[in-house]
Formats: sequence, structure tokens, C-alpha cells
Amino acid sequence: MRATNKIKSILLGLVIILAQWNVLSASETNGETVDVQIGMYQGVLDGDPGEGGLFFRLDFMEEGLIEVTKQYGGNNLKEVKSWKQDGDFISITSKTGDEIRDFDGASIELLSTKKIKYNKEHHQFYIHKFNAWQTALHWVGMLVLLILLNELFRKYKVPTFAFYIIIPFLVIPLIAYLGYTEVSYWFKWVKLYSVVFAAIWFSFMRYTKLGFAKSARFVAAAFLAINIAEAVGQDFSMGFVANILNAIAGILSIITLTGWKDIQIDDSKEKDMVWPAMTTLWIVAYDIWNFVFVYLNFPGSAANQFLVLLSCTIPSLFIKQGTWLQARAFTLAAWFMYYFISPTAVETHLVPLPRTDFLMLASGVISIVANLILAYVVFKDKWSPKRQLT
Repeated sequence: MRATNKIKSILLGLVIILAQWNVLSASETNGETVDVQIGMYQGVLDGDPGEGGLFFRLDFMEEGLIEVTKQYGGNNLKEVKSWKQDGDFISITSKTGDEIRDFDGASIELLSTKKIKYNKEHHQFYIHKFNAWQTALHWVGMLVLLILLNELFRKYKVPTFAFYIIIPFLVIPLIAYLGYTEVSYWFKWVKLYSVVFAAIWFSFMRYTKLGFAKSARFVAAAFLAINIAEAVGQDFSMGFVANILNAIAGILSIITLTGWKDIQIDDSKEKDMVWPAMTTLWIVAYDIWNFVFVYLNFPGSAANQFLVLLSCTIPSLFIKQGTWLQARAFTLAAWFMYYFISPTAVETHLVPLPRTDFLMLASGVISIVANLILAYVVFKDKWSPKRQLT
């Protein structure tokens, strides 16, 4: 009992630290004018419905020049413009013929040397100073932390329910009410609570009689299928060749979800929820598809999505096989909660990935090829003439 209380205290302390980190990172200049630092700033802006996410990189240079990169949808734009600072505000001026016009006439306020606030029409977001070594440390640290949290939730019941009920249903709404979170896009809130409900559902399956119900196993598989279907719809709505290829790969990922009736709670001390029919090939093909989806639709978040995928794939392949779906819910929900509690900490450490028309098309091709191979392996016996004759 003392150990459980200690774990709960650690989790609560972690939440408080992350929230405070977000508040401190968001602190303004307190009336003192500061100068923008020469170097790279970057940020993400939620696009309009069906548009995906927009990733901006601002490389401030000497002599009033700035290189602006904009990645979104099927576009990768990079242009050199001019900039100047007047008090706490920055103006960015485009040249005749420039395509990136997002900063023309926008309110660009320097909150600190590390944070810029953007306002234009109905769009608002924050742009953060980029630090390479801190970003790398954050990436590796979060990967390790998510794997450790997954192991914690595999082994202990009370911390599991406390983490997935107290934090998302009490702490996060409180943080939103107090204005400590900058997350306002409704789609992100839907994704947060859908994956939280999945984690709670799986936990009830593990520790109650719900795990014996056939309908409960169907719901567990449906959580995953619906999640994939949502992304497939997003890809199709974008309309680019790479997105369409990846959307088809997502459909293949759904139809190869076989053996859901065999989902069970094993008799180990951890009472893991296992899916025996979920093969390593399916997991790898899914990981490729999911990473490509984020890379194409939300380019600023692609590297972080890769670490979240690794955080559930590594435990399910090297620690306890068959537990991928359980680990996916635990780690993804934990990551979303971290993002909602401290969005500044996440967006300050975005890892910029190379993105060109060729790389986008290549990623779509790799995704569909991987899932075609998966479909062949899953259905080859059913397609064989001997099986059909039988």
C-alpha cells in the first residue's frame, strides 16, 4: 500500500512539474524589450478541417534576412524574406512573387528570446527557439519514459486507473480552465479522450469479468479499426498521390486485423491483454503506415509520432509479445496527456525532418508495398486454388 501511494505521489508530482514547466516556458517579457535571437525558430499551426497541420521554420539571419519554410499537405515551400524588430513586435516582409504570405500583416509578438506569438485573422500559434541537443535529449528521454510507464501499468492496477482517470478527467480540464494549456483544436481533444477511453476499457478487461465477454473483445479491436479509419478519411480528403497510396495502405491494415475473437487476458501475474493473431509483420506494416500518415498530414509532429510508435513496439516485441494493442493505448494516451499538460515542452522540441515531393511519394509507396505484402501473407492461403477447391 505504501508503494502504491508513493507511485501515485510521483505521478502527481510529475504532472505538477510539467504544468509548471509549461507556465514558465510561456512567461512573457514583463515589459522589458528583448531582441530576437539569430537562429532557428519553429512551430506548428492547426489547419482548417481537412487541411492537416502546418509546420513553419523561421531561420533569422543577419542583415535583416530570414528564411521561411512552410510544410503542409503536398507542399514544401522555402523562401528568403526580410524582417525587422520594433519593440516587442517583429514584421516579416515578402517579395513580389512569394508564395508564403502567412506572415504578411500578421501580429508577431516576441514574448521572450525563446518564444514568439503569432496572430492573424482566426489563426494563433506559438513559435519556439530550436535547440538541437535539448531536442535530441527530450526525444530519447520521452521514449524511455513511455516504455517505463507501460511497464508500470502492466504490473500495477491502482496506478493504471489513477493515471488514466484522475489526470485526464480532473487535471487536464483544470489546466484548460486556468489557461495553462494552449491546445484548442477540437480534433486533438477528441483524439485524447478516445485513446484514454481505450486505455480504461483495456484495463477493465484485464481486472474484471469484462475480459471474458466476446463483445468486449470486439470493442477492443474496434477502437483500433476506427482509429485507422479516421486517418484513412483524412488521407483521402487531402487528394495527393502519396496520401491516396497511404489511405489504401490503411484500408489494408484494417482488413488484415484478423483473430480478434482470440483476444484474451492471460493467466500471468500481470494479467496482460494479448492478441495472439497480431503478428510482427502487421505491427511493422502498421507502424510504417501510421508514421507516413503523420509525415504527410502533420509534418511537424512526424518525429514525435515515430518515438510514440517505438514506445509500444519495443515492449511488445522484446518484453512481452502479443501486448502491442495494450501498449499502444497506454503509451499514446500518456503522450497525449503530456502534450495537453505541457504543449510548450513538446513544441519546443520538434525534430525537423527532411520533406520533399520525392520523399513524400516514396513514403506513400513504401507504406502501400508493406501493407500489400502483409495482405498477401494473411490471405495467401484463402486465395490459393487448393484452398478454394476445398
